[in-house]
Amino acid sequence: MIDLVLIAVLLLGFFVAWNIGANDAADSVGVSVGARILTYRRAIMFVIIFALFGAILEGWKNMGTVGKGIIIPGPGGVNPLSAVPLATIALLIAAGIWMFVMSTLGLPISVTQSMVGAVMGAGLLITFMRPDLGASVQFSKLGTIAISWLCNPIIAAIFGFTLFKIVGASLRRIKSIFLLNRVFSILVLTAAAYGGYTLGANDLGTCTGVLHGYGVFGGVPQIISLFGIVGLAIGAITYSRRVIQTVGSGITGLGPASAFASQFGAALAVWIFVQFRIPVSSSQALIGAIAGAGLVKGAETVNRKKLGHIGIVWVLTPGVTLLLSFAIGWLLLSLFPV
Repeated sequence: MIDLVLIAVLLLGFFVAWNIGANDAADSVGVSVGARILTYRRAIMFVIIFALFGAILEGWKNMGTVGKGIIIPGPGGVNPLSAVPLATIALLIAAGIWMFVMSTLGLPISVTQSMVGAVMGAGLLITFMRPDLGASVQFSKLGTIAISWLCNPIIAAIFGFTLFKIVGASLRRIKSIFLLNRVFSILVLTAAAYGGYTLGANDLGTCTGVLHGYGVFGGVPQIISLFGIVGLAIGAITYSRRVIQTVGSGITGLGPASAFASQFGAALAVWIFVQFRIPVSSSQALIGAIAGAGLVKGAETVNRKKLGHIGIVWVLTPGVTLLLSFAIGWLLLSLFPV
């Protein structure tokens, strides 16, 4: 039974990582593709390579927050996610299903919100159905994370707006078309690389935190990151095109300067939160930065209807995955009491 549960946890963890590639690859390179600086295939290679670096070097920061910082062990010190493996299975199913549905609809969502909501649902389930463990949900940590979710897109929008103003003014001084195109390419590729790095550090670290808390591969963050990056790579290759199209051209028209400002501004905002071990949404950061850069050209250039649809999904995501996680876990624990 234990072996079957471990296999289920690994398979579902892989499915969640696959969904990160399917949905959040757009956060790293969607604007680069939309600005026609990178082809779709080259963009995916950028995601995979630099997400690997980010996951290995800094993924452990959010991994620890999600895997061990939201659900607090009782007096025995055993991590509740490993003590109640069916709750772990439930939260992975809930987060994975929601991510997959949104990717199919072509909507960029917060995989961070999906996972944090699902972990919270599992934590509430464990405290309710297994009070003997003495586990609890650390609501103070959740409050900090929730506040960061509100600040993240605003900060990214400010970065995107400011960078576009600065870069746009500087680039207008370059008279050589050849040199200008060269500078454009370097800027956008740099931003794409930085975006891929933060994808690995923030998103992959966050969504593999459950595997870390459960203790797969001995709980070693670097090994878990390598496992997750394989799933992310396959998801990016097989299922990311629709969301990349939404991010790259569905919100506002992007040129090379605005593409750089949006991508770099979003990556910078996310990376800052990673340093404080706070998981935030790279999708929210990117959409905020794109909107900020778009405002430089005028508010009328921003597709407010598309932003409205994305905003509704953002609001729903943590609540939906919390309820799904709790309901699926309740069902599993009722069928297979432990």
